[in-house]
Amino acid sequence: MGEWSQKITAGIEQELSGTKDSDLRFLRVAEYLRMVKRVDEFSKDCDQCQQFQKEIEQQLNTISSAVNNTGKDRRNYDRHIDRLARHMKKEHGFYPPFFYRYSLSFFYTLVGGVSGLLTSFFFSSIDRWFFIIPPLVVGLLVGQFIGGQKDARIRANKKIL
Repeated sequence: MGEWSQKITAGIEQELSGTKDSDLRFLRVAEYLRMVKRVDEFSKDCDQCQQFQKEIEQQLNTISSAVNNTGKDRRNYDRHIDRLARHMKKEHGFYPPFFYRYSLSFFYTLVGGVSGLLTSFFFSSIDRWFFIIPPLVVGLLVGQFIGGQKDARIRANKKIL
């Protein structure tokens, strides 16, 4: 961890001392601290990370208000952390936990349901649910399996937000 990120992390921890753990988890403060460290690592090569360093320094002044009170500061904090997470995902390849498992499960379940529905139109004499339910389940299982493998690779490479 670089000197800049250590200073910012210490400042954030000092500002948020005494805050309930449930509030810190809800507002993704631990994830934010990990992203601060990564911004410091990538700021040498990435112009956007250099811009995020300035935003993080500005956010340090209002983070206590953002976590403890609702309003403009919290809205700005939420937008800031979302932009930062999108940048880390797009430019540096970091993903949320179970990203592929959730997204591929949804996609394959949808594909399985549509294929089962289309198949059921060809066999109108048999109950339609017979053709819809099994492809839904198979799609869900395939999405879980493939997504789990991709998520395991991300975890092995330590690319989790």
